[in-house]
Amino acid sequence: MSSHLALLGIDDDPVVPFVLAAFAALIYYNVIELLVLCLATFKRRGSLYFWCLLVTSVSLIPHGSGFVLLFFRPDVSRYVAVSLIIVGWCATVTGHSLVLWSRLHLVLQNARLLKSLLVMIIVNAVLLHIPVAVLLFGSVSEHPHIFAAGYDIMERIQLVVFCIQEAIISGIYVWETAKMLRLRTERRHHQILAQLLVINIVVLIIDFTVVIIEYVGFYSVQVMFKPVAYSIKLKLEYAVLGRLVQIAQGPPSTATEFDTGLSSDWEGRSRNRCLLEFHDRETLSRGDSKL
Repeated sequence: MSSHLALLGIDDDPVVPFVLAAFAALIYYNVIELLVLCLATFKRRGSLYFWCLLVTSVSLIPHGSGFVLLFFRPDVSRYVAVSLIIVGWCATVTGHSLVLWSRLHLVLQNARLLKSLLVMIIVNAVLLHIPVAVLLFGSVSEHPHIFAAGYDIMERIQLVVFCIQEAIISGIYVWETAKMLRLRTERRHHQILAQLLVINIVVLIIDFTVVIIEYVGFYSVQVMFKPVAYSIKLKLEYAVLGRLVQIAQGPPSTATEFDTGLSSDWEGRSRNRCLLEFHDRETLSRGDSKL
């Protein structure tokens, strides 16, 4: 590697290039599957949730492709590779946060909190994407030593900050869903909540794995594993979507129970209407049981 961009390890271990190639193949496979899932799941495609899922899924392609070019094709301009990395990285990381934020509307009616979370996403995107992009371009320039140390620090900071950001949004989602399901006594609702908790725990484990790989010094492995991790998290979104549909439908034998279960709670009824509208708007074309 001619680049001084913290890519230590790719030439030292003959196994690493094969690991990176396997990650790249997995990224492309998962993107194809995600696009099929996205286009087949949503009949109506005008919601913010749909477009966030679609754009974030597509952005994994330039993200992974940029690192493939940087690692394996030294004949290609490093600036071209880094440009693909930056575009894909920004759309993937912030796009995933917007995916989490857009589905939070379905269980949270606090407009001020929703606005605050959106401001957090935008501010973090500006404060982290711009300096990291500048430092990354500088790290592959003719004078990488000027930027390499700063890039290494900012890379670690942005990784942790975005991990915390996603954990906050997911935590609020689980909390609000738990508050809504707490008002129902059916066993199935407790099972749904348990499933949502497990899904979010898996997502946290994936995030922590990415952070650990970065901090133990395997930069080249981390940057290729990260889009793989995001593709897995996007797949888990469809499991979350399935649980949302189950909440919206209610028990098959008592179709009105969903409307009357929270009759004494105005906020609960608002959430119900939101979920019912979502279910009507985003009816699954392959049947809810397939999610």
